[in-house]
Amino acid sequence: MSLILGALLACAAGLAGTLLCPDDAARRSRLPLLAAFLAGGLAWHAPARAGEALHGPARVLDGGTLLIGASRISLAGIAAPDADQTCSDARDQTYACGRAAARALADHIGGAAITCEPRPSEAGGAVVALCRIGDEDLGAWMVAQGLAVPDRAAAPTYAAAADRAWGRRLGLWSGVFQDPAERRGRRADMAGLRVAG
Repeated sequence: MSLILGALLACAAGLAGTLLCPDDAARRSRLPLLAAFLAGGLAWHAPARAGEALHGPARVLDGGTLLIGASRISLAGIAAPDADQTCSDARDQTYACGRAAARALADHIGGAAITCEPRPSEAGGAVVALCRIGDEDLGAWMVAQGLAVPDRAAAPTYAAAADRAWGRRLGLWSGVFQDPAERRGRRADMAGLRVAG
């Protein structure tokens, strides 16, 4: 939808600029071209509205958060470690599991364009979406690799994939970790205590 809207706005801006700007060969204005690019860019990077799919290259912020254009997107149905989270592996060695999850997701996406379909959420303005590369659900892939756990507050969509990852001792399941959603809740509680105290 944004691509079509961007193209229409770019055409309208170009047409308006052509009609409104004089065509002096010596002093031809570049304003119409600039307006067309600006309007198209704003339409392409406008925040997603409910039900409007986002499509494009993504930048991985952490194992459960992506950036497409100006839209920050949380992968629906999963809880991945925060970028600064550490875990213990099978030999009880501490490792940066949050960075490992983010790196694995970034490597998996590579340069591919992804499509994200926003889901209803009470996340306070954050876009929560089901994101895919082609037909592959990125949240399901993260859980199947043991790099994230199913979000307990969401429907148990990824429970079977989590059980298989646990049984194979993949990723987080190879050692000891704190549930990412529980960790975020405790950090929020601690921040609230600091503000109140």
